[in-house]
Amino acid sequence: MFKASSTDLFSPFYLWLGLIILTICTLGPFVYLFSSSLSLEIELINGHIFPHAPTLKNYIGLLTGSNAAVFASALKNSVVVSVLVTLISIFVGVFAAYAFSRIKFPFRKTGLFVVLAVQIMPSISIITPLYIIIRDGIKIDIPFTGIVLFQTPPLLDSVWALVFSYTSFSLPYVVWLLAGYFQTIPKELEEASYVDGCNRLRTMFRIILPLSMPGIAATAIFAFLNAWDEFLFANAFTQTYASKTLPVMIAEFVGKHSIDWGAMTAGGFLASLPPVIISLFLYKYIIGGVTAGGVKE
Repeated sequence: MFKASSTDLFSPFYLWLGLIILTICTLGPFVYLFSSSLSLEIELINGHIFPHAPTLKNYIGLLTGSNAAVFASALKNSVVVSVLVTLISIFVGVFAAYAFSRIKFPFRKTGLFVVLAVQIMPSISIITPLYIIIRDGIKIDIPFTGIVLFQTPPLLDSVWALVFSYTSFSLPYVVWLLAGYFQTIPKELEEASYVDGCNRLRTMFRIILPLSMPGIAATAIFAFLNAWDEFLFANAFTQTYASKTLPVMIAEFVGKHSIDWGAMTAGGFLASLPPVIISLFLYKYIIGGVTAGGVKE
């Protein structure tokens, strides 16, 4: 089992050792979070890794006690925001990515690199201008004329503030991934559809999108998970429980003079379940969408 062949770069022993260390580092925090959620507060304070007397008291208190309404509201907000961000990003991103990958226009490559630059830009650098835009309402006007074509009411402390801000950094990510995926699909398939009388839009829906479903599914999963776990913007743009999401709600269990360890660990474990479940059941789309290349020529 651990005997190395002449073609092995590393001995199987080191590969297995690295795999074991990776597994421990990956699953260790999740297992510790679960065991902590089953522990009494006194055991957590004393630093016990595993509970001496496992109990569901923390979950019962979170789901039925004074924090139940807050947790339910935060859960609903997280689901609504994550789903809307994913749908908007995929809908807009599919058309933008197809344009970048298939339609020739001036500065196409430059525009794609601008999209990448927006994606790699630190989120903290745009939080102030985003806060001002959300506070005053999103406005579309004609430059230098003072004519306002469209303006929303102030969005601060609402789920729409999070949808708008999350989409601003999720959309470049979606466009970049899908543009690369669309480029792997042979152009001959599109040319054949043109010969059959299909226009570009019909070709996109009947040829490109069905062949790109693994990539679209993987991109949608990543967009959903990124929105689900986001904390910085949610903490800055929401003040009341009507708009707070799970990451912010869980962080607020850490008070100025005390920490509700039981509610925090139980809430953290429940909040981590959706990403874990999605990753377990849809991992084939994640792997296939990132590594596959559409249809090989």
